[in-house]
This record gives sequence, structure tokens and C-alpha cells, in this order.
Amino acid sequence: MALRRAFFAWQFAAAAVLPIWLLLGYAVWGTGVAGLFGILLLVPVVVLVELGLALLFSARAGVRRSRTLDLPAIGVLAAFQVGVIGVGFFGPATAWFGLLAVAAAIGGFWLGGALLVRDVRSRVEATMASFGRPPAGAPRSPIDAGEYIVIKPAAR
Repeated sequence: MALRRAFFAWQFAAAAVLPIWLLLGYAVWGTGVAGLFGILLLVPVVVLVELGLALLFSARAGVRRSRTLDLPAIGVLAAFQVGVIGVGFFGPATAWFGLLAVAAAIGGFWLGGALLVRDVRSRVEATMASFGRPPAGAPRSPIDAGEYIVIKPAAR
């Protein structure tokens, strides 16, 4: 539970820390002006992806209420952050770490969207059940309204 709460808090802080790590890593291990332009383009993308994942994972009511993330969300965030940290070392495996970060970002947005849709669907079904309506896809029973009185119109 402590790990899940720590990742909930860290996901927002990582949006500031990881881009700074990329800039510091480039200052220590990076080379060339072309690499600097690449980092200056990469830093805003990392900020947007990290904030997007954080907002998508914390958009669900259960996550906001408990302030804990699911284990799949922790796995995706950890993979993305390990990829970004690996890119910040600018070694021979930078491309592999970049590939890990990109794959984790795509998987994270897919996972966050799927979890959010599932959560919203269950909340809507619970709300509809409280109104006495069957959930979507349930077989409908005919409505029995009792007796009907048919009044024929007068002939002219």
C-alpha cells in the first residue's frame, strides 16, 4: 500500500524532476549541438506525457479517493520513468531506453483509457440501477401497465 501511495504522489513530481534529469544528464554526458536541440525538443514531450499519464491515472474516482494507484499503472509509470532515466545517461543503450519509454507511454495511455472507461461504465450502470432501469445489454421485460380502456372516436 505504501508503494501505491508513493507512486501516486511521485507521478506529479516526476513531471518536473525527469525533464531536469534529462538536462543535467546532457550537461554531464551529452555531446554535440544536435543533441542539445534533440533534448530541447524532448523535454516538453516528457513533461506532457508524464502529466497526461498522471491525470489519466488519477481521473478515476476510486484512485482519487484512496490516493493509491493500481499495480498495472505503477508498472507502466515505472517503465516509462526507467526509460527516461536511462536516456538521461546518454550511453550506448540510449536508443533502447528511448524505445522503452515510448512503448511504456503508448501502453500507459491505452491502459489509463481502458481503466477509466471501465470505471465510468460501472458507475453509470450503478446509477441506472438505482433508477430502476436495467443496465445496457440486459434483456428487457415487457411493461405491464394493467388494464387499458380504449375509447373509439365518435363517427361523423
